[in-house]
Amino acid sequence: MKRLEVKIPVTHIILLIIFFIVVQLIIKNEIQGESGFYEFIYRLTFLLTHDLFSIILGVLLIIPIPLLILSAYKKRKDLIIGFSISLLTSILIILMALFS
Repeated sequence: MKRLEVKIPVTHIILLIIFFIVVQLIIKNEIQGESGFYEFIYRLTFLLTHDLFSIILGVLLIIPIPLLILSAYKKRKDLIIGFSISLLTSILIILMALFS
């Protein structure tokens, strides 16, 4: 049981990191040789202009909520702890994005 408590948040964080690395590589390829101001604007509007990446990020950030509800329904303490940590990670990332 202890393994799931650790594996779930670690897997969630790894998926988020991979997503952000892929997005950064795409942005870097798109803005090669452009000015700093253009780069700043492009980074701000990237997720607004690319629907697929917005949906993927939304799914990665919101998926712990239904899984937490399901694990509470099934009364699995290990899953509840793992998905709670994943949900807190998602909330922290959303708050960092909103206030940065």
